Amino acid sequence: MSRGSAERAVERAIEVHSRQAEGFAESYTRLEQDPYTSCFTYSRLRLERLLDAYLDRRQTGEALLDVGCGTGHHMRALRDRGFDVAGVDGSAAMLEHATANNPGATVLLSGVDALPFADASFDVVVCIEVLRYLPDPEACLREMVRVLRPGGLCLATATPVANLNGYAAVNRIASTITMPALTALRQYFTTPDRLGRQCAAAGFSSRRIHGVYLGPVNWVERIAPTGALGPFLRRWEAVDDALADRPRLRGVTNMLLVAAER
Repeated sequence: MSRGSAERAVERAIEVHSRQAEGFAESYTRLEQDPYTSCFTYSRLRLERLLDAYLDRRQTGEALLDVGCGTGHHMRALRDRGFDVAGVDGSAAMLEHATANNPGATVLLSGVDALPFADASFDVVVCIEVLRYLPDPEACLREMVRVLRPGGLCLATATPVANLNGYAAVNRIASTITMPALTALRQYFTTPDRLGRQCAAAGFSSRRIHGVYLGPVNWVERIAPTGALGPFLRRWEAVDDALADRPRLRGVTNMLLVAAER
């Protein structure tokens, strides 16, 4: 993909997410009320538990940057836990929510491939559901390495190309022939091995990759009768607990989390 095409893809992602800012804010409110109301909230519940497993080991007061902070939901939760948080996002509409959710915090309008911070500014960087919209994720990964202090931790998500809900194929077809009911954006998928190689190429010294949750639940959401999804997700969670992070199954989950150290 040419540089111009890549830039247009990122601009398109920002435009779409700007229109969706209110919807994201409402979804995060539902997450706080009942995480089993949708696959979105369920996925964030699963993700936040994995994030907690790493962040619980960090020190109170550490500087943390949320790259692609969106509405600032994660910033607020991490601020409440004692981190000194800052956030960047390319969408002004998203940042209105992030600023309201995090009064007094540094929240800046910025792309993710040229972060507006000095080298070695942060102890922790989180990057949630950003890499999947980047034709060149390594540019973002390199920037996160740059702003991390030695020994700093990066927690970032990506989406496997072989996820069991088949979304990679659906997205490729729907974005090519323009079917906004299925997808509003072209997205970019990976494998656990490729993600690990990209992290190494960006300059991370170590990385560990996890599967967050298995994909088929997204199709259940589309066909489940009203009121049936919540009980299903509660039962399904035991399956994810047992299987989602097994090495041979990570590549067919619906979300990957990489924990990488500088």
